[in-house]
Amino acid sequence: MVESVKPVTAVLVGLGTRGRDTYGSYAIKYPKRLKFIAIADLDEKKRKFFQELHNIPNEMVFSSWEDLLNKKVGKIAQVAFICTPDRMHYKPVMKALELDYDLFLEKPIAPSLNECKEIATLAKKKKKIVQVAHILRFTGYWKTLKEFISSQRFGRIIHYEHSENVSFWHFGHSFVRGAYKNKDTSTPIILAKTCHDLDLMHWIMDENALDVYSHGELSHYKPENAPERCTDGCPIEKECPWYAPRLYIELEPIIRIALYSDSRIIRWIIKGVLKSKSFRKFVLLFSKDVRRIEHWDQFPVIHITDDYSYKGRMKALKEGPYGVCIYKTGNDVPDHQISSFNYPSGATATLTMHGLSEHEGREFRIFGTKGVLRGVFRNSLELIEFTDFRFGKTETIYKEGLSIQAHGGGDVGIMHAFTSVMLGEKTKEEGNLSDFFSAMESHFMGFAAEKSRISGKKQKMKTLDESFQTISIFTL
Repeated sequence: MVESVKPVTAVLVGLGTRGRDTYGSYAIKYPKRLKFIAIADLDEKKRKFFQELHNIPNEMVFSSWEDLLNKKVGKIAQVAFICTPDRMHYKPVMKALELDYDLFLEKPIAPSLNECKEIATLAKKKKKIVQVAHILRFTGYWKTLKEFISSQRFGRIIHYEHSENVSFWHFGHSFVRGAYKNKDTSTPIILAKTCHDLDLMHWIMDENALDVYSHGELSHYKPENAPERCTDGCPIEKECPWYAPRLYIELEPIIRIALYSDSRIIRWIIKGVLKSKSFRKFVLLFSKDVRRIEHWDQFPVIHITDDYSYKGRMKALKEGPYGVCIYKTGNDVPDHQISSFNYPSGATATLTMHGLSEHEGREFRIFGTKGVLRGVFRNSLELIEFTDFRFGKTETIYKEGLSIQAHGGGDVGIMHAFTSVMLGEKTKEEGNLSDFFSAMESHFMGFAAEKSRISGKKQKMKTLDESFQTISIFTL
Protein backbone atom coordinates (compact mmCIF):
# COMPACT_ATOMS: atom_id res chain seq x y z
CA MET A 1 0.00 0.00 0.00
CA VAL A 2 1.41 3.41 -1.02
CA GLU A 3 1.64 5.83 1.90
CA SER A 4 0.39 9.37 1.21
CA VAL A 5 2.24 12.44 2.50
CA LYS A 6 -0.95 14.20 3.59
CA PRO A 7 -3.38 12.15 5.69
CA VAL A 8 -7.15 12.24 5.58
CA THR A 9 -8.29 14.94 7.98
CA ALA A 10 -11.22 14.08 10.23
CA VAL A 11 -13.38 15.29 13.08
CA LEU A 12 -14.58 12.76 15.65
CA VAL A 13 -17.92 12.94 17.43
CA GLY A 14 -18.10 10.47 20.32
CA LEU A 15 -15.09 9.20 22.27
CA GLY A 16 -16.35 5.78 23.29
CA THR A 17 -14.50 2.53 22.69
CA ARG A 18 -15.05 2.63 18.92
CA GLY A 19 -14.17 6.27 18.35
CA ARG A 20 -11.36 6.55 20.87
CA ASP A 21 -9.80 3.09 20.78
CA THR A 22 -10.54 1.66 17.33
CA TYR A 23 -10.30 4.67 15.01
CA GLY A 24 -8.11 6.74 17.32
CA SER A 25 -5.61 3.88 17.53
CA TYR A 26 -5.61 3.54 13.74
CA ALA A 27 -4.72 7.23 13.37
CA ILE A 28 -1.80 6.80 15.77
CA LYS A 29 -0.53 3.68 14.04
CA TYR A 30 -0.98 5.11 10.54
CA PRO A 31 -0.38 8.87 10.91
CA LYS A 32 0.13 9.33 7.17
CA ARG A 33 -3.33 7.95 6.46
CA LEU A 34 -5.61 9.55 9.06
CA LYS A 35 -5.40 12.61 11.30
CA PHE A 36 -8.07 13.71 13.76
CA ILE A 37 -8.01 17.51 14.00
CA ALA A 38 -11.12 18.11 16.14
CA ILE A 39 -13.21 16.17 18.67
CA ALA A 40 -16.51 16.46 20.51
CA ASP A 41 -17.69 14.58 23.58
CA LEU A 42 -19.57 15.36 26.79
CA ASP A 43 -16.94 13.68 28.98
CA GLU A 44 -14.09 16.05 29.92
CA LYS A 45 -11.70 13.22 30.89
CA LYS A 46 -12.19 11.50 27.54
CA ARG A 47 -11.66 14.78 25.70
CA LYS A 48 -8.45 15.55 27.57
CA PHE A 49 -7.06 12.04 27.07
CA PHE A 50 -7.73 12.04 23.31
CA GLN A 51 -6.56 15.63 22.89
CA GLU A 52 -3.17 14.93 24.44
CA LEU A 53 -2.75 11.66 22.56
CA HIS A 54 -3.45 13.25 19.18
CA ASN A 55 -2.00 16.73 19.79
CA ILE A 56 -5.27 18.54 19.14
CA PRO A 57 -5.28 22.29 19.95
CA ASN A 58 -7.68 23.61 22.59
CA GLU A 59 -9.80 25.50 20.07
CA MET A 60 -10.54 22.23 18.29
CA VAL A 61 -11.93 20.47 21.39
CA PHE A 62 -15.71 20.71 21.83
CA SER A 63 -18.03 19.58 24.60
CA SER A 64 -20.91 18.72 22.25
CA TRP A 65 -21.48 17.85 18.63
CA GLU A 66 -23.61 21.00 18.25
CA ASP A 67 -20.56 23.15 19.08
CA LEU A 68 -18.50 21.40 16.40
CA LEU A 69 -21.01 20.77 13.61
CA ASN A 70 -22.50 24.15 12.76
CA LYS A 71 -22.23 26.86 10.10
CA LYS A 72 -20.09 29.09 12.30
CA VAL A 73 -17.33 26.48 12.59
CA GLY A 74 -18.05 25.19 9.10
CA LYS A 75 -16.44 22.25 7.35
CA ILE A 76 -12.91 21.98 8.74
CA ALA A 77 -11.94 18.46 7.62
CA GLN A 78 -12.64 15.92 4.91
CA VAL A 79 -14.49 13.37 7.03
CA ALA A 80 -16.73 13.31 10.08
CA PHE A 81 -16.60 10.16 12.18
CA ILE A 82 -19.94 9.73 14.00
CA CYS A 83 -19.38 7.34 16.92
CA THR A 84 -22.06 8.44 19.37
CA PRO A 85 -24.50 5.96 20.96
CA ASP A 86 -27.06 4.55 18.50
CA ARG A 87 -29.88 6.87 19.49
CA MET A 88 -27.63 9.91 19.08
CA HIS A 89 -26.63 9.22 15.45
CA TYR A 90 -29.37 10.98 13.53
CA LYS A 91 -28.87 14.66 14.40
CA PRO A 92 -25.06 14.87 14.08
CA VAL A 93 -25.20 12.77 10.89
CA MET A 94 -27.74 15.10 9.30
CA LYS A 95 -25.81 18.21 10.33
CA ALA A 96 -22.50 16.77 9.05
CA LEU A 97 -24.11 15.98 5.69
CA GLU A 98 -25.54 19.50 5.52
CA LEU A 99 -21.99 20.80 6.01
CA ASP A 100 -20.81 18.56 3.11
CA TYR A 101 -18.70 16.15 5.14
CA ASP A 102 -18.07 12.64 3.89
CA LEU A 103 -18.99 10.30 6.73
CA PHE A 104 -17.73 7.27 8.55
CA LEU A 105 -20.74 6.10 10.57
CA GLU A 106 -20.83 3.53 13.33
CA LYS A 107 -23.49 0.88 12.94
CA PRO A 108 -26.42 0.75 13.19
CA ILE A 109 -27.23 3.76 11.04
CA ALA A 110 -30.14 4.85 13.25
CA PRO A 111 -32.63 3.13 15.58
CA SER A 112 -35.73 3.91 13.51
CA LEU A 113 -36.74 3.37 9.90
CA ASN A 114 -37.83 7.00 9.45
CA GLU A 115 -34.45 8.32 10.60
CA CYS A 116 -32.68 5.92 8.24
CA LYS A 117 -34.91 7.18 5.42
CA GLU A 118 -34.04 10.82 6.06
CA ILE A 119 -30.31 10.09 6.26
CA ALA A 120 -30.51 8.14 2.99
CA THR A 121 -32.40 10.96 1.28
CA LEU A 122 -29.87 13.62 2.30
CA ALA A 123 -26.86 11.40 1.53
CA LYS A 124 -28.23 10.84 -1.99
CA LYS A 125 -28.89 14.54 -2.48
CA LYS A 126 -25.42 15.55 -1.30
CA LYS A 127 -23.68 12.70 -3.17
CA LYS A 128 -21.37 12.09 -0.22
CA ILE A 129 -19.57 8.92 0.82
CA VAL A 130 -21.24 7.47 3.90
CA GLN A 131 -19.31 4.40 5.02
CA VAL A 132 -21.20 2.34 7.59
CA ALA A 133 -18.91 0.37 9.92
CA HIS A 134 -19.93 -3.07 8.69
CA ILE A 135 -16.38 -4.19 9.30
CA LEU A 136 -16.75 -7.95 8.79
CA ARG A 137 -16.88 -7.57 5.00
CA PHE A 138 -13.26 -6.40 5.28
CA THR A 139 -11.83 -9.45 7.06
CA GLY A 140 -9.79 -12.04 5.20
CA TYR A 141 -12.22 -14.67 6.50
CA TRP A 142 -15.45 -13.31 5.07
CA LYS A 143 -13.80 -12.09 1.85
CA THR A 144 -12.50 -15.64 1.31
CA LEU A 145 -16.00 -17.04 1.86
CA LYS A 146 -17.55 -14.54 -0.57
CA GLU A 147 -14.98 -15.33 -3.25
CA PHE A 148 -15.45 -19.10 -2.87
CA ILE A 149 -19.24 -18.85 -3.15
CA SER A 150 -18.79 -16.77 -6.30
CA SER A 151 -16.66 -19.52 -7.86
CA GLN A 152 -17.95 -22.33 -10.04
CA ARG A 153 -17.12 -24.94 -7.39
CA PHE A 154 -19.99 -24.10 -5.04
CA GLY A 155 -22.89 -23.69 -7.39
CA ARG A 156 -26.01 -21.77 -6.35
CA ILE A 157 -27.02 -21.08 -2.75
CA ILE A 158 -30.13 -22.99 -1.68
CA HIS A 159 -30.05 -22.27 2.05
CA TYR A 160 -27.87 -20.13 4.30
CA GLU A 161 -27.94 -20.90 8.02
CA HIS A 162 -26.19 -18.26 10.13
CA SER A 163 -25.85 -18.12 13.91
CA GLU A 164 -24.66 -15.21 16.07
CA ASN A 165 -23.63 -16.79 19.35
CA VAL A 166 -23.30 -14.14 22.06
CA SER A 167 -21.28 -15.42 25.00
CA PHE A 168 -23.15 -15.62 28.29
CA TRP A 169 -20.96 -12.95 29.94
CA HIS A 170 -21.12 -10.52 26.99
CA PHE A 171 -24.89 -10.82 26.69
CA GLY A 172 -25.23 -10.28 30.44
CA HIS A 173 -22.93 -7.24 30.27
CA SER A 174 -24.46 -5.47 27.27
CA PHE A 175 -28.05 -6.67 26.95
CA VAL A 176 -29.11 -7.50 30.49
CA ARG A 177 -27.15 -5.14 32.75
CA GLY A 178 -25.99 -2.66 30.13
CA ALA A 179 -27.13 0.08 27.79
CA TYR A 180 -29.09 -2.21 25.46
CA LYS A 181 -31.28 -3.95 28.04
CA ASN A 182 -34.57 -2.15 27.21
CA LYS A 183 -36.20 -1.98 23.81
CA ASP A 184 -37.69 1.48 24.44
CA THR A 185 -34.35 3.13 25.26
CA SER A 186 -32.07 1.36 22.79
CA THR A 187 -31.90 -0.13 19.32
CA PRO A 188 -33.73 -3.45 18.71
CA ILE A 189 -31.28 -6.24 19.50
CA ILE A 190 -31.50 -7.66 15.98
CA LEU A 191 -29.88 -4.42 14.78
CA ALA A 192 -27.77 -3.63 17.83
CA LYS A 193 -26.11 -7.08 17.86
CA THR A 194 -26.75 -8.74 14.51
CA CYS A 195 -26.46 -5.76 12.16
CA HIS A 196 -23.11 -7.21 10.98
CA ASP A 197 -24.74 -10.58 10.41
CA LEU A 198 -27.63 -9.14 8.41
CA ASP A 199 -25.13 -7.21 6.29
CA LEU A 200 -23.10 -10.37 5.68
CA MET A 201 -26.25 -12.27 4.77
CA HIS A 202 -27.29 -9.61 2.25
CA TRP A 203 -23.76 -9.43 0.81
CA ILE A 204 -23.33 -13.20 0.47
CA MET A 205 -26.83 -13.90 -0.84
CA ASP A 206 -26.37 -11.08 -3.35
CA GLU A 207 -30.10 -10.39 -3.61
CA ASN A 208 -32.75 -8.59 -1.60
CA ALA A 209 -35.01 -10.62 0.67
CA LEU A 210 -38.71 -10.82 -0.20
CA ASP A 211 -40.08 -11.38 3.30
CA VAL A 212 -39.21 -12.41 6.82
CA TYR A 213 -40.78 -14.21 9.75
CA SER A 214 -39.15 -13.79 13.15
CA HIS A 215 -39.73 -15.17 16.62
CA GLY A 216 -37.90 -14.36 19.83
CA GLU A 217 -38.46 -14.44 23.57
CA LEU A 218 -36.92 -13.44 26.88
CA SER A 219 -36.71 -16.83 28.53
CA HIS A 220 -33.80 -16.94 30.96
CA TYR A 221 -32.76 -13.52 32.26
CA LYS A 222 -35.91 -12.95 34.32
CA PRO A 223 -36.60 -12.20 38.04
CA GLU A 224 -38.18 -15.55 38.71
CA ASN A 225 -34.86 -17.25 37.95
CA ALA A 226 -32.92 -15.42 40.65
CA PRO A 227 -31.64 -14.60 44.30
CA GLU A 228 -30.27 -9.19 44.53
CA ARG A 229 -27.02 -7.49 44.11
CA CYS A 230 -23.91 -9.63 43.56
CA THR A 231 -21.95 -7.79 46.23
CA ASP A 232 -24.52 -8.43 48.99
CA GLY A 233 -23.35 -11.94 49.80
CA CYS A 234 -25.10 -13.88 47.07
CA PRO A 235 -25.85 -17.46 48.17
CA ILE A 236 -25.05 -18.89 44.71
CA GLU A 237 -21.99 -16.81 43.77
CA LYS A 238 -19.76 -19.86 43.36
CA GLU A 239 -22.08 -21.48 40.82
CA CYS A 240 -23.49 -18.41 39.05
CA PRO A 241 -21.78 -17.73 35.67
CA TRP A 242 -22.86 -14.06 35.81
CA TYR A 243 -21.41 -13.24 39.28
CA ALA A 244 -20.30 -9.64 38.64
CA PRO A 245 -16.96 -9.53 40.56
CA ARG A 246 -15.76 -12.55 38.61
CA LEU A 247 -16.18 -10.61 35.35
CA TYR A 248 -15.34 -7.02 36.26
CA ILE A 249 -12.65 -7.57 38.91
CA GLU A 250 -11.09 -10.95 38.14
CA LEU A 251 -11.85 -10.76 34.37
CA GLU A 252 -12.10 -14.55 34.40
CA PRO A 253 -14.33 -15.08 31.30
CA ILE A 254 -12.06 -12.87 29.18
CA ILE A 255 -8.81 -14.45 30.35
CA ARG A 256 -10.36 -17.88 29.77
CA ILE A 257 -10.51 -17.16 26.02
CA ALA A 258 -6.79 -17.94 25.77
CA LEU A 259 -7.48 -21.55 26.82
CA TYR A 260 -8.40 -22.16 23.17
CA SER A 261 -4.97 -21.15 21.89
CA ASP A 262 -3.11 -23.61 19.66
CA SER A 263 -0.06 -23.08 21.89
CA ARG A 264 0.32 -25.54 24.76
CA ILE A 265 2.51 -23.06 26.62
CA ILE A 266 -0.15 -20.33 26.52
CA ARG A 267 -2.84 -22.82 27.61
CA TRP A 268 -0.65 -23.95 30.53
CA ILE A 269 0.04 -20.36 31.60
CA ILE A 270 -3.62 -19.38 31.45
CA LYS A 271 -4.66 -22.40 33.52
CA GLY A 272 -2.21 -21.25 36.19
CA VAL A 273 -3.44 -17.67 35.93
CA LEU A 274 -7.04 -18.77 36.46
CA LYS A 275 -6.17 -20.95 39.45
CA SER A 276 -3.87 -18.57 41.30
CA LYS A 277 -3.93 -14.77 41.64
CA SER A 278 -0.30 -14.77 42.81
CA PHE A 279 0.73 -16.76 39.71
CA ARG A 280 -1.10 -14.23 37.55
CA LYS A 281 0.84 -11.34 39.13
CA PHE A 282 4.08 -13.24 38.53
CA VAL A 283 3.29 -13.95 34.86
CA LEU A 284 2.23 -10.35 34.23
CA LEU A 285 5.79 -9.26 35.00
CA PHE A 286 7.09 -11.11 31.93
CA SER A 287 4.33 -11.75 29.39
CA LYS A 288 3.09 -8.97 27.11
CA ASP A 289 0.31 -11.23 25.81
CA VAL A 290 -1.06 -11.93 29.28
CA ARG A 291 -0.81 -8.24 30.18
CA ARG A 292 -2.91 -7.53 27.09
CA ILE A 293 -5.50 -10.06 28.21
CA GLU A 294 -5.40 -8.75 31.78
CA HIS A 295 -6.24 -5.20 30.77
CA TRP A 296 -7.99 -5.87 27.44
CA ASP A 297 -8.05 -2.11 26.85
CA GLN A 298 -10.07 -1.96 30.10
CA PHE A 299 -13.03 -3.74 28.45
CA PRO A 300 -15.57 -4.37 29.89
CA VAL A 301 -14.54 -2.39 32.99
CA ILE A 302 -14.57 0.88 31.04
CA HIS A 303 -18.38 0.63 30.89
CA ILE A 304 -18.83 0.57 34.66
CA THR A 305 -16.21 3.06 35.94
CA ASP A 306 -13.17 5.14 34.99
CA ASP A 307 -11.43 4.06 38.22
CA TYR A 308 -9.77 0.74 37.33
CA SER A 309 -8.50 0.04 40.84
CA TYR A 310 -10.02 -2.79 42.87
CA LYS A 311 -11.67 -0.24 45.16
CA GLY A 312 -13.07 1.71 42.22
CA ARG A 313 -14.51 -1.33 40.49
CA MET A 314 -16.02 -2.73 43.67
CA LYS A 315 -17.63 0.65 44.39
CA ALA A 316 -19.18 0.63 40.90
CA LEU A 317 -20.58 -2.87 41.45
CA LYS A 318 -22.03 -1.97 44.85
CA GLU A 319 -23.69 1.22 43.62
CA GLY A 320 -24.22 0.90 39.86
CA PRO A 321 -26.35 -1.25 37.53
CA TYR A 322 -23.58 -3.71 36.65
CA GLY A 323 -23.55 -5.19 40.16
CA VAL A 324 -27.27 -5.94 40.18
CA CYS A 325 -28.21 -9.61 40.02
CA ILE A 326 -28.36 -10.66 36.38
CA TYR A 327 -31.99 -11.71 36.82
CA LYS A 328 -33.20 -8.44 38.39
CA THR A 329 -32.02 -5.69 36.04
CA GLY A 330 -35.38 -4.79 34.50
CA ASN A 331 -34.33 -5.94 31.02
CA ASP A 332 -36.92 -6.79 28.37
CA VAL A 333 -35.03 -7.64 25.16
CA PRO A 334 -35.14 -11.21 23.78
CA ASP A 335 -32.31 -13.52 24.81
CA HIS A 336 -32.88 -15.63 21.69
CA GLN A 337 -34.39 -14.87 18.29
CA ILE A 338 -34.70 -16.68 14.97
CA SER A 339 -35.47 -14.88 11.70
CA SER A 340 -36.25 -16.66 8.42
CA PHE A 341 -35.89 -14.91 5.05
CA ASN A 342 -37.14 -15.84 1.55
CA TYR A 343 -35.40 -14.66 -1.64
CA PRO A 344 -36.48 -14.16 -5.29
CA SER A 345 -34.19 -16.98 -6.47
CA GLY A 346 -36.07 -19.44 -4.26
CA ALA A 347 -33.25 -19.57 -1.70
CA THR A 348 -33.90 -19.27 2.02
CA ALA A 349 -31.82 -18.04 4.95
CA THR A 350 -32.11 -18.14 8.73
CA LEU A 351 -30.41 -15.95 11.31
CA THR A 352 -30.21 -17.22 14.89
CA MET A 353 -29.15 -14.96 17.75
CA HIS A 354 -28.88 -16.11 21.35
CA GLY A 355 -27.16 -14.96 24.52
CA LEU A 356 -26.23 -18.26 26.12
CA SER A 357 -23.10 -19.33 24.27
CA GLU A 358 -19.82 -20.59 25.72
CA HIS A 359 -17.97 -18.86 22.86
CA GLU A 360 -18.36 -15.38 21.43
CA GLY A 361 -18.65 -15.69 17.67
CA ARG A 362 -20.46 -16.83 14.59
CA GLU A 363 -21.16 -20.15 12.91
CA PHE A 364 -22.71 -20.95 9.54
CA ARG A 365 -23.70 -23.67 7.13
CA ILE A 366 -24.34 -22.75 3.51
CA PHE A 367 -25.94 -25.40 1.32
CA GLY A 368 -25.24 -25.07 -2.41
CA THR A 369 -26.05 -27.10 -5.50
CA LYS A 370 -22.51 -28.53 -5.62
CA GLY A 371 -21.57 -28.83 -1.96
CA VAL A 372 -21.78 -27.55 1.60
CA LEU A 373 -19.74 -24.89 3.41
CA ARG A 374 -19.36 -24.95 7.18
CA GLY A 375 -17.58 -22.37 9.26
CA VAL A 376 -16.87 -20.84 12.66
CA PHE A 377 -15.66 -17.29 13.23
CA ARG A 378 -14.46 -16.38 16.71
CA ASN A 379 -11.23 -15.14 18.27
CA SER A 380 -10.17 -18.67 19.26
CA LEU A 381 -10.73 -20.16 15.80
CA GLU A 382 -11.51 -19.00 12.26
CA LEU A 383 -12.36 -21.98 10.04
CA ILE A 384 -14.12 -22.59 6.72
CA GLU A 385 -14.53 -26.11 5.31
CA PHE A 386 -16.10 -27.25 2.03
CA THR A 387 -17.49 -30.70 1.27
CA ASP A 388 -18.27 -31.35 -2.39
CA PHE A 389 -21.13 -33.63 -3.42
CA ARG A 390 -19.36 -35.37 -6.31
CA PHE A 391 -16.48 -36.94 -4.36
CA GLY A 392 -17.47 -36.34 -0.73
CA LYS A 393 -14.12 -34.75 -0.05
CA THR A 394 -13.83 -32.15 2.73
CA GLU A 395 -11.15 -29.50 2.41
CA THR A 396 -10.14 -26.52 4.50
CA ILE A 397 -10.67 -23.23 2.69
CA TYR A 398 -9.52 -20.97 5.53
CA LYS A 399 -8.04 -21.48 8.99
CA GLU A 400 -6.55 -19.20 11.64
CA GLY A 401 -6.03 -19.81 15.37
CA LEU A 402 -6.28 -17.57 18.43
CA SER A 403 -6.24 -13.87 17.59
CA ILE A 404 -6.33 -10.73 19.70
CA GLN A 405 -7.21 -8.60 16.68
CA ALA A 406 -10.58 -6.89 16.98
CA HIS A 407 -13.20 -8.42 14.69
CA GLY A 408 -10.70 -10.67 12.93
CA GLY A 409 -8.77 -7.72 11.48
CA GLY A 410 -11.90 -6.10 10.07
CA ASP A 411 -11.35 -2.81 11.90
CA VAL A 412 -7.98 -2.24 10.23
CA GLY A 413 -9.31 -3.63 6.94
CA ILE A 414 -12.19 -1.19 6.70
CA MET A 415 -9.98 1.76 7.67
CA HIS A 416 -7.38 0.86 5.04
CA ALA A 417 -10.15 0.64 2.42
CA PHE A 418 -11.85 3.87 3.51
CA THR A 419 -8.67 5.95 3.69
CA SER A 420 -7.48 4.55 0.33
CA VAL A 421 -10.58 5.97 -1.31
CA MET A 422 -10.47 9.27 0.59
CA LEU A 423 -6.78 9.72 -0.29
CA GLY A 424 -7.50 9.10 -3.96
CA GLU A 425 -5.37 5.96 -4.08
CA LYS A 426 -8.34 3.90 -5.22
CA THR A 427 -11.82 4.43 -6.56
CA LYS A 428 -14.76 3.47 -4.41
CA GLU A 429 -15.12 0.28 -6.45
CA GLU A 430 -11.40 -0.58 -6.25
CA GLY A 431 -11.47 -0.03 -2.49
CA ASN A 432 -14.49 -2.36 -2.23
CA LEU A 433 -16.29 0.08 0.05
CA SER A 434 -19.72 -1.19 1.04
CA ASP A 435 -22.17 1.20 -0.58
CA PHE A 436 -24.31 3.07 1.95
CA PHE A 437 -27.50 2.08 0.20
CA SER A 438 -26.45 -1.57 0.22
CA ALA A 439 -25.73 -1.20 3.93
CA MET A 440 -29.28 0.05 4.37
CA GLU A 441 -30.62 -3.35 3.31
CA SER A 442 -29.44 -4.94 6.56
CA HIS A 443 -31.52 -2.35 8.41
CA PHE A 444 -34.60 -3.13 6.29
CA MET A 445 -34.14 -6.77 7.22
CA GLY A 446 -33.69 -5.92 10.89
CA PHE A 447 -36.66 -3.56 11.19
CA ALA A 448 -38.89 -6.01 9.32
CA ALA A 449 -37.76 -8.90 11.52
CA GLU A 450 -38.45 -6.91 14.67
CA LYS A 451 -41.91 -5.97 13.40
CA SER A 452 -42.56 -9.63 12.65
CA ARG A 453 -41.38 -10.68 16.11
CA ILE A 454 -43.70 -8.22 17.80
CA SER A 455 -46.71 -8.83 15.54
CA GLY A 456 -46.24 -12.58 15.15
CA LYS A 457 -46.81 -12.18 11.40
CA LYS A 458 -44.66 -12.53 8.30
CA GLN A 459 -43.51 -9.16 6.96
CA LYS A 460 -43.07 -8.47 3.26
CA MET A 461 -39.92 -6.53 2.53
CA LYS A 462 -41.71 -4.66 -0.25
CA THR A 463 -43.74 -2.72 2.33
CA LEU A 464 -40.47 -1.26 3.60
CA ASP A 465 -39.47 -0.15 0.10
CA GLU A 466 -42.84 1.52 -0.32
CA SER A 467 -42.36 3.37 2.95
CA PHE A 468 -39.38 5.03 1.27
CA GLN A 469 -41.74 6.21 -1.52
CA THR A 470 -39.58 4.68 -4.24
CA ILE A 471 -36.85 2.07 -4.36
CA SER A 472 -34.84 4.26 -6.74
CA ILE A 473 -33.70 6.25 -3.72
CA PHE A 474 -31.19 3.49 -3.09
CA THR A 475 -29.35 3.87 -6.35
CA LEU A 476 -26.89 6.72 -6.73
